[in-house]
Amino acid sequence: MKRPHVLLCLFASLLVSVAAGAQDCNRDCLKRHLDTYLGAVASHKPETAGLWVGFRQTENAVVIPEGQGAWKNVTGLGSIQRRYLDPVQGQAGYFGTVQMGEEEAVVAIRVKVKWNQVTEAEWFISRKSDPGVTGEPGKTPFDIETLRKTLPAQRVVPRAERMQREALQAVVNTYFDGITSHNGLIVKGHPGCSRYENGFPTFNTPMSPGMDIGNNGKTDCRTQADFGVAIVAIRDFYVIDEESQTVMVSAMFRRDAKNAKRRNHFTEVFHLDHGKIRDIHAAFYYAPEGRPVPNWPPYDGLYPLPAGYQ
Repeated sequence: MKRPHVLLCLFASLLVSVAAGAQDCNRDCLKRHLDTYLGAVASHKPETAGLWVGFRQTENAVVIPEGQGAWKNVTGLGSIQRRYLDPVQGQAGYFGTVQMGEEEAVVAIRVKVKWNQVTEAEWFISRKSDPGVTGEPGKTPFDIETLRKTLPAQRVVPRAERMQREALQAVVNTYFDGITSHNGLIVKGHPGCSRYENGFPTFNTPMSPGMDIGNNGKTDCRTQADFGVAIVAIRDFYVIDEESQTVMVSAMFRRDAKNAKRRNHFTEVFHLDHGKIRDIHAAFYYAPEGRPVPNWPPYDGLYPLPAGYQ
């Protein structure tokens, strides 16, 4: 007669074990793995990175073999280094710069840790010489000097001022909804909230007549221009750092039909204060037409592109 109760207890224990396993790498553990991985990349030694046997890495959505790509080209971490940690998802994020010889590139990196090994790494890399939205070389937004002066926050927010992770994600989603709806009133942002693309400021310019929503006639993160975006697709909230109230999310701007601009594949780092967005820092590139983006699951519906889309 007691057998159902025994099975129920065993099932409950299994659920607890699964939940614990999903969070078996705490903040210190994630930072240690991230730093070890970054050090291995900079020293060109994949064998020292603690990689899982099925490790997979992409750079701007292109799968890179161990020892190639960043493993060869990165010569050190750059002057800007920010780390964000999410033990719930077992993922760590790096936003800042890396040295590639004499060149300093803006990067965002997602690292996944499982079974005490690094199982995945996803890189967003931007260089000053990269193609712009029309494909013309050297036309991507890029301003490392401004980025150095407007660094993303690295902080510990008092517990009483923190929002739960679900709320952080929901507030960030209002930003994307504002873009696709062409309506800044949807965005939950502080007046004057800033946004930088590879360090280049995309705010504080004169607002078009009749469009001011409370920032003294200047644009802010709530009032971006019309990007010609049909949808902000493949949103991946890969780090929700509750301690620092920071969200790292990757996504893609899929353009309106007949819009010739390239797709924009990016990571954006959001800092939130008291329920609203304070600032946004993006690392991104414009994807060539034939490139499968993001080249991570789920793949369905992402590639090939529908007719009429770029």
